[in-house]
Order: sequence, then structure tokens, then C-alpha cells
Amino acid sequence: MPKMTSHSWGNNKRTFAEHQTHFQIPNVAETVVNSSSSGVIPRGAGRSYGDQALVSGGLMISLTQQDDSNDLEVHNSGLISVKGSMTIGKLLDATMPLGWILPVIPGSQHITIGGALAADAHGKNHWHQSSIASCCEELNVMISDGTIIRCNREIENQLFWATIGGLGLTGLITSATLRLQRIAGTSVQVQTRSYKNLSSLLKGFEDVTASEEYAVAWLDLLTSHQPGRGVVRSASIYQHGQAMAKPKRFNQIHIPKPRNLNVVLPPICRSHNNLKYLMSSKARDLRVTSIQNYLFPLDRVRNWNHLYGKSGLIQWQFILPDKETSLLEEIIMGFSKTSALPALAVLKRCGEASESYLSFCSPGWTLAIDLPATQDAYRYINKFNSRIASAEGRVNLAKDSCVDADLLDKMYPKLAHWKTIQKQFDPQGIWQSDLSRRLLLCN
Repeated sequence: MPKMTSHSWGNNKRTFAEHQTHFQIPNVAETVVNSSSSGVIPRGAGRSYGDQALVSGGLMISLTQQDDSNDLEVHNSGLISVKGSMTIGKLLDATMPLGWILPVIPGSQHITIGGALAADAHGKNHWHQSSIASCCEELNVMISDGTIIRCNREIENQLFWATIGGLGLTGLITSATLRLQRIAGTSVQVQTRSYKNLSSLLKGFEDVTASEEYAVAWLDLLTSHQPGRGVVRSASIYQHGQAMAKPKRFNQIHIPKPRNLNVVLPPICRSHNNLKYLMSSKARDLRVTSIQNYLFPLDRVRNWNHLYGKSGLIQWQFILPDKETSLLEEIIMGFSKTSALPALAVLKRCGEASESYLSFCSPGWTLAIDLPATQDAYRYINKFNSRIASAEGRVNLAKDSCVDADLLDKMYPKLAHWKTIQKQFDPQGIWQSDLSRRLLLCN
């Protein structure tokens, strides 16, 4: 198969590489073992913002996302076995009408289970459910010699914890056994609260986490007179709704492929933020909506990433411990002194880290910011990444586009151990990505 140009979901990273999709696992194993490419990387739904699933001059390999949701069976204990290529949305479509839900759900229904596990993804409830590692009981991982290894917390546990959060660099997740939880309905009751400044928002966020199941905050980083103002939307499963219903699809708006014009501009973003804050300030009543509407707001716009034009976007996500809220505030306030444009900013609360060696989340606040991929944005991010590392924070490698490799040991104290395990299961260095090369993860 000839090489072709592929790009990240953020459109800010591009590569010239081969991409193969197979229906059967044995075909994947044969391709990996016999590949003469310069590096191979598993690729799920292609939703990585940066260069995590790209490999220049190499081979990106995928398993076909087959619709096998009708074959899924949830055991009485809540355990379910799924293919790594299944998407979060397909899993929910199959299990929610039966009264089961994945306890940890990332921000898009289009992400594959394998991709979510390789990122040790978190959701809007990390402070009490942790990351997706907490509900993963077992993995089947295809390593570089084509062997599929069954691993869990007791059997091959080092491969298990190196693969969860391992960004596809230990192998391809062919299947996973997940533990679901019971739900009383397929709707949530949502409360919207607006706050005029960051300090009051942080306090309000902590208050809702004491009683609500989910919570997320949108921050306005563009206003000059109320920097850090925002809206907290919290939710819990609605106990008095209808019986289980099949989840609804809501891809209503389609954005065409990038043109030379970037519509994410300061006047447009400021007008959007002012309108969003004004409307949220008037939202007093509790609202009942579907779980999908609450958890996947951006999925309502198909290809929303195209709004950023050909240059694409960067998603910068970092976490800081509670004692470093002053640095969080400095980062937020600092956007008024740069032309870097924080078009979208989402704040979440995190609890204890998982046992994954490269787990991103730890107790504190995580802020994810989408910015047009400009030189000013890169400069602003690099200005603060070293300070984040010094403050015992870290950048989310599953979304990163520009962190300095020299900061990783400080951000990820278990990195050296992860490298040892990765080398053990991939001694020839078959699994590679542009990110692993940039950050010297597999040398």
C-alpha cells in the first residue's frame, strides 16, 4: 500500500506514512511482524489531538471498527468483554438500554475503547471514579512479535499497567474486559451555575462534587474585566425518568474540510463567550437531558476541528495540585498579555491517580485549552510547561503537541520504569510514533 499524508485530529501535525486497516487479528499480527516500515503504531479512531498516532515514514495499523454491539453480553457482575476497536458510543448504545454504563466516559463517543485505555482517559467524574483504568479488569495486547498476551492486575501486571496510558507503544489492544455499573435511567438532571471570577468558581465546583456524579466547568479566558469567570455544569442520573431508552444520535451540524480561512478569531470568540455566559447566568432551573447530550457536547458538531482552518489547533491540557491555584490563576490571567487565543477552556476536578505508570490525572485541577496552532500559542505553552513541572504538575501526553522531553522525568516519576517494561516487550523498537520520537520515549 502506498504512503499517504495523514493528520492528527487537531490538524496541527501531519505525516507521510502507510495506513493499513484489517478485519482479522491474525492479519494484523502478520503485518506487524513482516513490516519493513520505520516504526509501527496502532491507530484507533484518529481522535488524538497531536502526534500520538502518527509515525513518519512508518505504518499506522488499525482494526476495522465492526458493529458487533448486538453480540455483547453483560454478565450479572457487570463485566463485559469488548473489542479494542469498538467506540465508546457503540458500547453505550448496547449497554445503557440494559441498565448498565461505563463508569468512566471520555469527552467524545467516537473514541475507541483501545484508544481510551491507551490514554488512560478520564471523564467528568474523576474525583470519585478515577480514570478508565479503574474499570478495566483485563486486556489482550498484541506485542511486536505478533503474540497476544492476556494481562490484568495479577497476570503480566507490568504489561497491563504499561499499556494503560502507554499511548500504543507497548502494543495493540485487541480486546478488553470492563466492569460496568448499574444505572436507573438514561437521562441526567443538570444544574448550571455561573460565577463571576475564578476563586468563586473553584469554591462552587468543590461544593457540587460533594453531591453530584459529574461536573465540568467552562471558563472564559478572553474577558478583560472578569478574567476566569465561568460556568459549572453538574449532573446526576435522573431517577424518575422513563425506563431505559436507546440513546439518540445527535450529529446535526457538519463542518467542511479546512480552507485557508480560520473562523476561530478573537472577535468571534469573545462574542461567543459573552453570549454563553449571559445565557448560562439566566439558567436557574434544573434541566433533564440525555446522558450523551451532557457528556459529549462537541459531538453535536461533526468535524468541529475544521473550524480552526488549515493550521489546526493545539489542545493544551495540564494538571496542577490544589496548592498551586495561584499558578493556575497566573496562566489564566496571562492570556490578556499575548495574542495566543484560548478559544475553549474546560476545567475539571481530579482525584487519586491510577496505577498506570504514565497516568496523567492526580489530585488537583486540570485545565484543557484549545488554541489555534500559532507560534504565539506554542511560545505561551512552552513558557509555562517548565513551571507546571516544577509545581508537581504535568501535561497530558495523550493530547500533547509541544512539551519538552527534558521535563518528562519530573512530570512522570515512573517514566524510567515504564521505559524498561516497554523495552522488555518491544526489544527491537517496532512500536514507534512521532510523539515517541519527539519525546525520546522508546530509545
